[in-house]
Amino acid sequence: MVNEAHAVRPPAVSVEHHGIERIPDDQRHGSPRSAFSLWFAGNLQYSALAVGAIPTAFLGLGFGEAVLSLAIGILIGSVLLGFAASMGPRAGVPQMIQSRIPFGYYGNFLPVLLLCLTGLGYFAVNTVLGAYIVRELFGLPFLVSLVAVAAVQIVIAIIGHDLVHQAERFLAIVASALFVILTWYGLAKGDLAASGDVVARGAGGVAGGMLTTVALASTRTFGWSIGGSDYTRYLPRDTSRRRVLLAAFSGASLAGLWMAVVGAAIGTVITVDSPTDLVAKLIPAGLAAVILVALLAASISGSVLDIYTASLGLLMVGAKVRRWISAIIIGVLGTAVGFVAGHNAGSVFGTFQNFLFLMGYWIGPWLGIVVMDAVVFGREEIDPRRYFDRARRFRPGLAAFVIAIAVSVPFMDQSLYTGAFAERFPQFGDLTPWVAGAVAALAYYLIRRYRKADA
Repeated sequence: MVNEAHAVRPPAVSVEHHGIERIPDDQRHGSPRSAFSLWFAGNLQYSALAVGAIPTAFLGLGFGEAVLSLAIGILIGSVLLGFAASMGPRAGVPQMIQSRIPFGYYGNFLPVLLLCLTGLGYFAVNTVLGAYIVRELFGLPFLVSLVAVAAVQIVIAIIGHDLVHQAERFLAIVASALFVILTWYGLAKGDLAASGDVVARGAGGVAGGMLTTVALASTRTFGWSIGGSDYTRYLPRDTSRRRVLLAAFSGASLAGLWMAVVGAAIGTVITVDSPTDLVAKLIPAGLAAVILVALLAASISGSVLDIYTASLGLLMVGAKVRRWISAIIIGVLGTAVGFVAGHNAGSVFGTFQNFLFLMGYWIGPWLGIVVMDAVVFGREEIDPRRYFDRARRFRPGLAAFVIAIAVSVPFMDQSLYTGAFAERFPQFGDLTPWVAGAVAALAYYLIRRYRKADA
């Protein structure tokens, strides 16, 4: 046990020298409050506003239907994120290193590769949103705006953990103060009594739109869980798991609900052609510029987390580079992806929606396995050496993961692919994350029990 007051805290401006190894007890510092501020900032962003606008602007839901669906999804996602974050202090290693326990050292390569791709994708999404804001504010070409936003995010990620936390706190304060104006305009001008668009609902009707919204909102929130422990692994080992869970849950749910409700209100009264339309078409020009600055700060706060977690993932698959170099690699690749996927403003919302679905398709079963392992099989303290034991090559988690994804294919429902179940029963929306998560958890439990082996 280390007294927090005597723990060594590195200067925030120094480049973090730790990578994916376990954080020594004498270098632990911080309190659960940091999990609140970080996940409040991480969810007080443009992507949450966009998710809020999707059900009213694109899925044909009324404001009340949208808010109920968004709230259910965000609360579920926040609980799962909080659970993941609570695992950090005891383990002292990044989230995906802990995933080696149920998946095995080499079996874990599959979810880690998916983490890297997800981090690249989300970094690209948030950076594109930020680039559109810069273009709107300063009239710069899209590519110049994209590179400028990416450069700021990469620098913060290079310096590392402590600066990430400080930057998130600062960006949250700036964004919160200015988002009050957006909230007032959104709720005042939104058609809160709107019953929705019958044509836009399509074959799925209200039920399909609501279930799709739950899936989108929860996925956007629990998607952060793949890096939940990355930002709590420096906390003292005896930090209360309950306090960390509540702090992360509170931060994510409060910010997520705030942005989603405002987005839903805005979506009832505007036609969205470009990401900046959520502000530019609602608020007078002078004030709109101020709000766009807040949205830019929020987009940066989200992207910093994406690049930091993805840079750790690159190390986990065997990249022989220092963490800060890994951050540069991820940042450059993410910027390139953002340019290819985001140069057409009219396709941004459709691309974002598909990305959220695809992300949920693998994070859902991964979470089912991780939660099952932690709750049922992981009650005892884990020997830290097991995280890095290459002799533990493949464990039951990998088989359960593959089984769950295969079983969930018929439930997939988005523009890239529609499974047989989803096509036959559109009123259920996209159930893939829930089906995959439940199947993965059950399959993992049965394989562990059948093998009677230490996974």
